[in-house]
Amino acid sequence: MRIFSILALVILPFMSCERNSGSVAIDFVEGDGFDIDYFDTIGVISTTERFDSLVTLNPTFLMVGNYDDPVFGMSSSKFITELVLGSVSPDFGDSNVVVDSAFISLPFAGWYGDTAADFGIKISHLDEGIDIDDLYYATSQFSSSTVLCDTILKPNPSRPSKRTGMVSPNQVMFLKINTAFLQSNIIEASKDDSLTFSSNEYFTDYFKGIQITGHANNKAIYQFSPADSDFRIRIYFTNDSLRTDTIGPGYNYFDLLSWRGINNVYGVNSVNMFDFDKTNSLFNFDNQDTVNGELTSYVQAMGGAVTSVNLKNINYLKDSNYFVNHAELKIPIREGSSLEYFPPTKLNAFMVSGNDRILMQEYLDFSTGGNLNIQSVLRDHSYTLEITKFVQQILNGSDSTEGRILLVPDGMSSTASRAVLNGNLDPVEPMSLKLYLSKQE
Repeated sequence: MRIFSILALVILPFMSCERNSGSVAIDFVEGDGFDIDYFDTIGVISTTERFDSLVTLNPTFLMVGNYDDPVFGMSSSKFITELVLGSVSPDFGDSNVVVDSAFISLPFAGWYGDTAADFGIKISHLDEGIDIDDLYYATSQFSSSTVLCDTILKPNPSRPSKRTGMVSPNQVMFLKINTAFLQSNIIEASKDDSLTFSSNEYFTDYFKGIQITGHANNKAIYQFSPADSDFRIRIYFTNDSLRTDTIGPGYNYFDLLSWRGINNVYGVNSVNMFDFDKTNSLFNFDNQDTVNGELTSYVQAMGGAVTSVNLKNINYLKDSNYFVNHAELKIPIREGSSLEYFPPTKLNAFMVSGNDRILMQEYLDFSTGGNLNIQSVLRDHSYTLEITKFVQQILNGSDSTEGRILLVPDGMSSTASRAVLNGNLDPVEPMSLKLYLSKQE
């Protein structure tokens, strides 16, 4: 038992009070009649389930495209975003203003799937805007009837390029925009209704924003960064004065920004939307063994899948007078699968109470782990979550949640990461709970 006493002394300074009733007796270990005298590895029950009602308003990254793989099935993403004026009350000149060309630049932030494949993309003007007083989810839908761009390209996301109008050399998707639409709805409209262009609040009521979708046969999902100042539409225009100017370039430009800036100073709002077809996936949400658990479980961002971990096997300790000094959940990734997929960099733990999903208290107090651990290229990828308070509250009967947690990829609304996990029935390295306990002498 000596090794566990030493371990406790290392762990104890980092434990904090039990949420509902204060002390969980950790402060009394080896100091007032308690010893760490018990260690056990407890089997859990792991299954895979849907994650409903994923809020996707103003995600870190915007995503478009789709991929199909034999494990997770078909996944697709699209997004909408507002555009604001680069400067209010724009002056395009007095006579014969003509939009010469227009481009949108979408700064890459990441990608999933086959980036060597052709990629189809469509940009449309929204028929309805974003109401920031509403919640928007991965399943939200928006209509957009006027097409501004519909093309197929090779994205080359890893190759920086310098384009006219870009702030700096960057990795961007660079697309031409319909000039006739901008001529009518920006240039001419600014003359007819100057009030609409006098503030971004008025402008976003008028110009609802854009929706960006991918073609059905795409083989990748791309992330774009609204925090990048190159996220914009640049409109190049001429007028009589510019055309007769023999010194200048003969044109000028105006920007519509989808760049949020620091702390979203421009007030640009956006929404990601996701869709899944699990017909050909390796798992079936409706056929999970919630009594015995599963050999394999799955997590997928975008709300594609989460792993449920039931801790009911610890119930035998409820009347045993044991106190939890440390509890950690070990979650191995299926050997070799990390070479095929980008696993989440971190898993978050949510408690379940009816339809509510509550971030575990430990996460609100300090970092409890959950980061991806990599010890070799092919194997030993895993996650470890410290869940001491939650386990103690189950044993105390002081928590109203269901005695299970959901393992949810970090950045659920902004990434397409996914991982195949060893379930509790894995014969080699199952998902398990490690407990270090103390008991009154």
